[in-house]
Amino acid sequence: MSGQPPAIGRNGLVRMGLLVALAFSAPLQATPIGQWQTVVNNSDLIPGTDKNFNSYNQPSVNSNGLVVFRARSKGGQQSGQPATGVFTRDMGTGGNPIEAIATRGSQVPAPNNLNAPFNEFPSIPRIDAASTMIATRGQSRPVLEYQEGWDNTVDPPEAVMTRGGTAGIYTNPGGTLITGMSGLGNVTNTVFPANPDLSYFQVPNTAPGTKFDQFPGAPSPIQGNTIVFKGNWGDPEVGGDHRTGVYFRDVVADGGKAPVQLIADSKTEIPGHAGTNFGATAPPSAAGNRMVFLGVDNEDAPTAGGIYMAEIDKTKNPDTPSLLKTIVAIGQAVVGKVGEFITRLGEGLSFNSKQVAYWGAWGDETRAITVSCDSIENKNFKTFCNQQDNGSTAGSGTAGDGLYSFDVPLHQGFFVTDVDSLETRLLAETGPDFLDFVFWHFSGRVPGEEGEEDGEPARWRSASFIASDGWNAAFQALLDSGGASGLYLSYGNQLFTIAESGMDGSVLDPMAAGLPIVSAGIERDGYRDGWLAINASFASEEEGWAGIYVARVPEPGTLLMLLLAAGLLIATRHVGRRRA
Repeated sequence: MSGQPPAIGRNGLVRMGLLVALAFSAPLQATPIGQWQTVVNNSDLIPGTDKNFNSYNQPSVNSNGLVVFRARSKGGQQSGQPATGVFTRDMGTGGNPIEAIATRGSQVPAPNNLNAPFNEFPSIPRIDAASTMIATRGQSRPVLEYQEGWDNTVDPPEAVMTRGGTAGIYTNPGGTLITGMSGLGNVTNTVFPANPDLSYFQVPNTAPGTKFDQFPGAPSPIQGNTIVFKGNWGDPEVGGDHRTGVYFRDVVADGGKAPVQLIADSKTEIPGHAGTNFGATAPPSAAGNRMVFLGVDNEDAPTAGGIYMAEIDKTKNPDTPSLLKTIVAIGQAVVGKVGEFITRLGEGLSFNSKQVAYWGAWGDETRAITVSCDSIENKNFKTFCNQQDNGSTAGSGTAGDGLYSFDVPLHQGFFVTDVDSLETRLLAETGPDFLDFVFWHFSGRVPGEEGEEDGEPARWRSASFIASDGWNAAFQALLDSGGASGLYLSYGNQLFTIAESGMDGSVLDPMAAGLPIVSAGIERDGYRDGWLAINASFASEEEGWAGIYVARVPEPGTLLMLLLAAGLLIATRHVGRRRA
């Protein structure tokens, strides 16, 4: 249950029907939500290089307007390998520069006795709402050479060395980048004193010395010193079978050597389902001293599971699962829909410690969609996509045509639930306004590519995108007419347009005037305390443009007047609610 959406770049990626423009009676002259500011666009140089930024993943923003984002430059025969990395810019005050947190080629923090550099950052970086602490995944060549035995065939015996550590989570609780998690939990100095003791990275609740294999998805930082993450590992107690779970670690306590603590894993029973354990977990979201995650029995066809919350209790036994509170369950009644029950839930959860926003589907009706390998710009990924098309159920039925067919739920919506009262509101649903909230991307491990997402072979994955600020939320949707896609805001009882394909780019960026918006994106930490952060791309026949933008969402009365004046009010409607 992982996977990231494609970056938005000069020409866009994996657009699948996002290019059809809407016709407007008159061009929009002003942004409807506050005043958009450019965080970064293609006119900016990547710090420390002579290369311009070219493509951007969805940004995250904290409560003070500090934006963190993953971005890259163009690559090619003339320009060489693209420059890529994780960057921040403080938009809370004017004139602050773009700063690099970590870049391709920069050295991985300790433990690293091989001077290994980063080669990729596979997922979006995230930022603690209440501090400047960020968390990002990083891939590298092996970072540590360590002893694993003795060669007794020579006299005197010689140490047998090996190398490891290519995946990790990196964070900056004190302003300096450190290793928050590493796949080196098997390294100790108990048997071989020359080794460092890295047992604090090991997997809890299994045989001592078990290491994590990968950390799929995007880790969540909280409290200025703690990371919450998903981890995959092989269970030595059952022949190395694949296991997964969600965990947290205080990266500052005990001199930075506090152990990983378990929230829930494949050995944890699903609440309310005796004898059924979690078969799949999704990357968690966290705020304050709480975290939420999606966990189900079966990722492809869930029959049990839901969204769960746990307190971040650093005093509990690291091997003991946290006490889980059920926030939303598979099979639960849909608010405002008599006789309808939740059948699917999305893994991208936006959370502020009080409310959690999420995607859900109900009913058995589906709609067929087709995606094409030709929409993938990366040549290696496109080739691998075509190679996997054997005409089976994963393809369109015709081998080698590069087309894949999937069934998506016909009835979908975005919800917000209060985690204390369990009051739930339906913010938006498919129907008259929206056709779909699910977007498709091809991601994973491809031969010859660095920075694989989760170690699994690349495949088509689906995701939905929502960022909430209390009961208000911004989300991505495909319109029911015209094929346009965009970002939309649920504020109070109204739905508003933020940015939509076909709009003139000057809505967001003065330097994109005359270029139509091609696509716009948002992620789960993109809307906090009135700060709204998005990425967008614009294109023409000759040239394209892209960037990251922030705005302040005004108070409801001011917002309503602005949007009515701009003609961007979609509808006024009663919002469904339920109080458990």
